Amino acid sequence: MTEASTPATADGVAVRIAALCLGPLGKLSDRLVCGPAVRGGLLLDLALAGRVEQTDDSIVIDPTPVGLDPADRLLAAIGVEPERSLDGWLDEQRLGPRDVADAAVATGRWTSRRAVVGFGRRYIDGAFDQTSADLQRDPAGPPLGWTPADAAVTAIAATAGLLDRDMGYAMEVAPEVIAATGSAAWLCTAAVEHLQLLIRQWAAEAAGLSPF
Repeated sequence: MTEASTPATADGVAVRIAALCLGPLGKLSDRLVCGPAVRGGLLLDLALAGRVEQTDDSIVIDPTPVGLDPADRLLAAIGVEPERSLDGWLDEQRLGPRDVADAAVATGRWTSRRAVVGFGRRYIDGAFDQTSADLQRDPAGPPLGWTPADAAVTAIAATAGLLDRDMGYAMEVAPEVIAATGSAAWLCTAAVEHLQLLIRQWAAEAAGLSPF
């Protein structure tokens, strides 16, 4: 990997999804879906960087760090437990939105401050224009001019309900959007399906019903 002052993943999928988890006052959302959505972003960052690839009969990794702490921690963990499923990594709660937010601060993309009242930390997204653009993409429309990272952010955010700032409703993602993630389409498909399953499960549990 060519060294740079700012890691390539500092403006990658996971950081951009984490930005969509910020509330108007800069607090990270406590919605359950933000965890697996951000972890899906980390996996997609690794796939887009060529660190995680699918072959005909297995998944292989390149252990070379990408330069963003939570992504590199995830990559190292996959190397230790290569037999673990993608679903298992999407549910890995030792990594979450706070880790990605703190990494965004460390790269200089975000800034942070302690809340004036109460506990917690508030974040200021230093790439507001990009976050606004991410919110405006249509997950059902043709991905004209999108980068693979743009498509990945849109697919995960739409499925997780992060594009609907008012109600948090999930949106359907066009197959063309997933295809636009290029070599990472296999992983994007798995992440979208996993999020859909979790959302159905949580809805059923909230209603006191069996999810299956």
